[in-house]
Amino acid sequence: MHVAEPAGEGNEAQSGERFLERLSARRNRLSPSEQRVADFVLANPGRVIHMSIGNLADTVGVSQPTVLRFVRSLGLKRYPDLKLLTGQSIVSGTPYVHSEVDARDSLEAIVGKVIDSSILALGELRSSIDQSALEQAVDALTRAPRIDCYGTGSASALAIEAQHKLMRFGIPVVAYADTHIQRLAAATLRRGDVAICFSHTGMVADTLKMAERAQAIGATVIGVTKPGTALAYASDILLAVDAHENTEIYAPMISRVVHGATIDIVATAMALKFGPKHFERLREAKDSLSDLRINPPERSRREGRVGERQQKARKR
Repeated sequence: MHVAEPAGEGNEAQSGERFLERLSARRNRLSPSEQRVADFVLANPGRVIHMSIGNLADTVGVSQPTVLRFVRSLGLKRYPDLKLLTGQSIVSGTPYVHSEVDARDSLEAIVGKVIDSSILALGELRSSIDQSALEQAVDALTRAPRIDCYGTGSASALAIEAQHKLMRFGIPVVAYADTHIQRLAAATLRRGDVAICFSHTGMVADTLKMAERAQAIGATVIGVTKPGTALAYASDILLAVDAHENTEIYAPMISRVVHGATIDIVATAMALKFGPKHFERLREAKDSLSDLRINPPERSRREGRVGERQQKARKR
């Protein structure tokens, strides 16, 4: 096998064991047409190993030279090298971003797959996040008189998390649980206000309605979702989060982790943009919860009682 060794990556490209993981991590650094090839390979590795270069190009809807450019972007010289590494990745059974928990998996395998997928998705976010869009989002949020956070289903938890982080800056921030109230709230936004809309798929009708309503009024819509989706197109600023996972069976897991990290990035950048004058406000917000915490001596007594109960239970 003839494989070019990309600068700074050692012999990594020569190993098929985690090839599909590395392909997924590099996806956003490829050209749009090459990304289409990458998406097909990631979604259909078992088919790719039996396809000629012409068959793959026709199936994806690109030219054969595009497929060759895609192959070379991965540090490979020939199309057969792509088929070989893809096949090795399948045979190795190494979990990659599209892998799902199998009914036969041990608890150890479940732990490994879930955590490895989360780590990979966070690494992809780090390398692919749009710095310009992030700067625009932080600027809009720090100047906003009001911020609304919208999300339905599992994304509602993300809206609440965003409210929890952003309200500490002294800006009115609200996350509404009821979708009818969300629509009413979107209708009361004004120019300069910001609506943050969360959706893993970007194809949820309720969230799209909120975004469209807010945008029509003149508020700034920040979409935290997959690129190329209805919500992405309805957003003034797109914070693209493209975590690959099957949500037809499972509730979103990996995407939730990446969305949460995006919220943390935005909140941290806002704190630094506001500067030292707001640090005292953040401290006051945190201190407002201090009386809810158990002081150390009381905690020690409680832990002692819990320990005694656990020892008695083990003796029984």
